[in-house]
Amino acid sequence: MKRTAVFTLRPLLTLALCFLPPAVVGQEQSSVPPEVTSVASRYLQGVDKSFSFPAASGREDFVLVGHSRSRSGEWRVIVVAGSTQPRVAWDSLSLNDPYLDVMGLSFINAGADGLNGYTVSLRGCAPHQCADGRIGFAVYASQHRRAYRSHILTKKDGSYAVTFYPRSGIPESYRDQLSRMMCSDGGISRPSALSLKCVGSDGGAQE
Repeated sequence: MKRTAVFTLRPLLTLALCFLPPAVVGQEQSSVPPEVTSVASRYLQGVDKSFSFPAASGREDFVLVGHSRSRSGEWRVIVVAGSTQPRVAWDSLSLNDPYLDVMGLSFINAGADGLNGYTVSLRGCAPHQCADGRIGFAVYASQHRRAYRSHILTKKDGSYAVTFYPRSGIPESYRDQLSRMMCSDGGISRPSALSLKCVGSDGGAQE
């Protein structure tokens, strides 16, 4: 009887593991101080994903993701600085970028960025142009309190146009992060055709 139970449980456990959500990059937070939630609730219908990171002066910053209270109800990111006197440090709605109109929760993540710093990364697209179309990427850098962006536009001849915003002056680490996001994006069918140094399937770099 025991042997039968073991053989029955193993495939069920394997099946359950297959349906577990993918690991999220960053320090995901299960509980957020009510003061922070109160601030976020002015902008979000609810909090579906959250992260916390140590910041300057011993403060803690919170990255909160949820559906916007705006009419469109799209995914929105609110960065709240501090918990005792919380204030909004960044709002993804400020990007106002048509290449980021359509976003999924799995394409919004956060991760540590050196000492007392972190980044928030976003991937989106223009409606109905999420594969070899008009795809956008953004990285919010807490240490600079600003976001850097890039676009991929698929031209009629099948080639790609890559544009960074701002056009110049993006710190190398964030430009590299944007490049890695573009090179590994599943919506780009031919990453080797991008005007970036992407690692090809053969392990070599493509210009």
